[in-house]
Amino acid sequence: MLYPPFNYHYQCHILLKAARLKHVFEPLLTSPSTPGALNLHNKIFAMDNTDVDNVKPTEECHEVHNVDESDRLVGQLFCSRDQAWYFYKGFAREHGFSARKGTTRLDVEGNVKTQEFCCSKEGFRVSKVNTVDRQRAHTPVTRTGCKARVVVTATNTNDQWVICKSDQKHNHALCTPAMTPFMRSNRAVSKADIDEATTLKEVGVGTSQVMNYLTQQAGGYHNVGFTHKDLYNALQRGKAKEIVDGDVNALIAYFDYKKHDDPGFFMTYSVDESGALYNLIWSDSTSRSDYTCFGDVIAFDTTYKYNLYGRPIMHIVGVNHHHNTIVFATAIIADETSQSFEWVLQNFLEAMMNKSPISVVTDGDRAMQRAIKSVIPYAKHRLCSWHLSRNAQANIGDPKFTAAFSKCMASWWTTKEFDIQWRSVVSEFNVQKHLWVIEKGNTRHLWAQAYLTGHFFANIRSTQRCESMNASLAIALKHKKTYLDVVRAIEDGISRMRMNELKADYLSSHTKPFQITKLVDLESHAAAIFTRESFRVFQDELTRETLYRIEAEIKSLSDECQHYILSKFAALRSTSSRLCYIASKTDESFKTVIDEMKKLIEELENSFGLNHSVDQSIVVNNVRDPQRKQRKRKEVPKNKVEKKIRRCGYCNGEGHNKLTCLQVKLSLSTSTQPTSTDFFEDGME
Repeated sequence: MLYPPFNYHYQCHILLKAARLKHVFEPLLTSPSTPGALNLHNKIFAMDNTDVDNVKPTEECHEVHNVDESDRLVGQLFCSRDQAWYFYKGFAREHGFSARKGTTRLDVEGNVKTQEFCCSKEGFRVSKVNTVDRQRAHTPVTRTGCKARVVVTATNTNDQWVICKSDQKHNHALCTPAMTPFMRSNRAVSKADIDEATTLKEVGVGTSQVMNYLTQQAGGYHNVGFTHKDLYNALQRGKAKEIVDGDVNALIAYFDYKKHDDPGFFMTYSVDESGALYNLIWSDSTSRSDYTCFGDVIAFDTTYKYNLYGRPIMHIVGVNHHHNTIVFATAIIADETSQSFEWVLQNFLEAMMNKSPISVVTDGDRAMQRAIKSVIPYAKHRLCSWHLSRNAQANIGDPKFTAAFSKCMASWWTTKEFDIQWRSVVSEFNVQKHLWVIEKGNTRHLWAQAYLTGHFFANIRSTQRCESMNASLAIALKHKKTYLDVVRAIEDGISRMRMNELKADYLSSHTKPFQITKLVDLESHAAAIFTRESFRVFQDELTRETLYRIEAEIKSLSDECQHYILSKFAALRSTSSRLCYIASKTDESFKTVIDEMKKLIEELENSFGLNHSVDQSIVVNNVRDPQRKQRKRKEVPKNKVEKKIRRCGYCNGEGHNKLTCLQVKLSLSTSTQPTSTDFFEDGME
């Protein structure tokens, strides 16, 4: 119990009053004539009926005078030394003190002949710590020189142990029953609890949550048998055993074990001048087989957060026939330089039997671009659309420009149409001289859909599939972890992906999609050859076409009219297919034909009354819209300090620093800077 910093004599007065009350009520709780646990309870103070203010503590105030109990212990037999130890631990817990093993004596053959079990407060602490420059707080003193102990000795036949000596006089206060769970000899984490806690930790459950779970399972903190710190230390000891020879050596040994079970497992690494791990890449046989089928398009990105060494983790991913993310390989690299990326790509191609991808999607990192040009020069490179939109907002700061930029990036225009629209957007927002806009104009072949048309990207436009892997890592690795923890977390994420793929395989092979159009034969054939996700995309595109609507209109007519209309429809379709083929050869002919076809369709729809657009001007609306509810704006506290905007130390611009500043890079370049009139002078290859 803690007392406020009152006068010293007042504190003594309170303590002595408590002792006198204990002296009065304790005979009511314990009966001297009835031996038992309560009769053995410690009397903390020896009091008489004198006045409280005249009582002084004596040297024997903390002694336990249980001579009869000591005599009862002497002579007890046990089958083994461990059984005697467990007995004394239970005895100590019952009487409010903690026990520990003391000295042992050996016989001439080296066998333990005598074992001492003593109170945990036996002896005194040896003063050998630095008290001057020590930064960590000192641990509390627990030794008081207590003499309480028992001595067990082996019998002549060495098959039994007997208590030959017992002294149960303590020179310190004993614990109440509520405090006994905190005594050291009463705390131990069992093997079953460690295994269960390790399993929960592997799936991302925190140590505190694991402790709460085990406590709830045991029925309370008094029954669980250990504290939160004990559980944490037990888990750390288990982890230390795994990496007793070093984190990297444990990881390499783990990969060697994987190779034994999976002959197609690939792993290679490099070391630096000091012999430390520099770069590492691995891929199992399933990932290598997936690359054979779906390795035409890859995307990769890096993340820093989830290991003790601050090394970037690089996922090389793709997309399978279910449009799900698949991981081809994972690398841990020393830094984000072009040399590291080149090392990864070279070994990646070696693992994949030198099959190069057709297309690559990355963010705007220049080191990645140089590595791609060096290792896989024939692959079409595309920049991540999500990063580009974010950078547009960060550099220009105008949401309207970001929206216009995103439209230019995603629209299926011709290159000529894109150039016109891009110049219009740049002029509208008056950003002709902005360095970021100039750079994006010169590298438009890496991000504009107009320049990427005709190249296969498997519908991958960003590196968000890599970010999904990073998100799964964030759940499993809430704190900095060892390499072995990182690899296991990555394998767990890949296992979940493969289970989702297996589930999609089951749905595609054992279920039939619902048909929503009247083109039964076409939909049935597509459902038989496509996976469910691919069929959904096909079905969405099919519903946007007008062919099934024409068919529905034809079926409502007579047989002769159907035959006549279908013959004309077939003739027009053959002619239009030839027209489409010829017109698509050049941009000029394509634009001319598409404009003329739109005019002709509009004229025919108007002449036959097929235009169902409603003239809003002739419609009389008598019902007014209800009043819109105003959104409640979040009130900003007056004393709240606005977040400071970080600026570049070179150009004082927002959204970047010196390392990524375009002006620094352009000033170091020997090439001529483009101006507002030649920002389209491309560096296209």
